[in-house]
Amino acid sequence: MKDIMKIFWSYIIGDGVETATDELFEARMTICRSNTCKSYQKPFKIKALERCGSCGCFLNAKARIDESFIECPKKLW
Repeated sequence: MKDIMKIFWSYIIGDGVETATDELFEARMTICRSNTCKSYQKPFKIKALERCGSCGCFLNAKARIDESFIECPKKLW
């Protein structure tokens, strides 16, 4: 299953982009879902549409990327 997910994310994000570990991804999503910054959005209660209201990014994609230029606009992760 991990290989399928790797292929999926390399297709979505692109080759050569580092992806976050499952632990890092879950930690980031937990921070976002806690809504401390009051920017978390989940339209129609659909998990796939979770977004950051500050930057507009879809969280399931943004939290998966492990590159130095990817960060929370509120500096929470």
